[in-house]
Amino acid sequence: MIQRILVAIDGSPTADKAFDYALALATARKARLHVLFVVDIPVAYVADADPFPFIEAMRMQGESLRKTASERLKGAGVEGDVEIRELLPLGGDVPHQINLAAEEWQADVIVIGTHGRRGVRRLALGSVAENCVRQATRPVILIPGENGAGE
Repeated sequence: MIQRILVAIDGSPTADKAFDYALALATARKARLHVLFVVDIPVAYVADADPFPFIEAMRMQGESLRKTASERLKGAGVEGDVEIRELLPLGGDVPHQINLAAEEWQADVIVIGTHGRRGVRRLALGSVAENCVRQATRPVILIPGENGAGE
């Protein structure tokens, strides 16, 4: 039985689709929804630069996403919350943080988009989604991008 849903978001169109799906699932099941955003800057983006402006930009994006997600939860009448986690040092393991949050929150299922805003795209899955599934100890629902395998 699905009563606790965790959805990972990153501001990408595919993550928006994952949020839409998770919100509809929570509404249909009268479940709680835990929305997770991980502040992370891949090392390649800041190799020779001061990472602070990038980190601050990600924090601001996280706060904007928190506000929007909270409003949508309230508007749909779904109980839930929005968590922002930071990965420091840079280049940490986002999939591990998603699974750790799911474990700590005791989620019944994880919902994640197959392609987000990170790195080079894979043939079938985004690297975060793929590694999240590989590390998962609970069911994971994968939401494809607009073009199926990717965007």
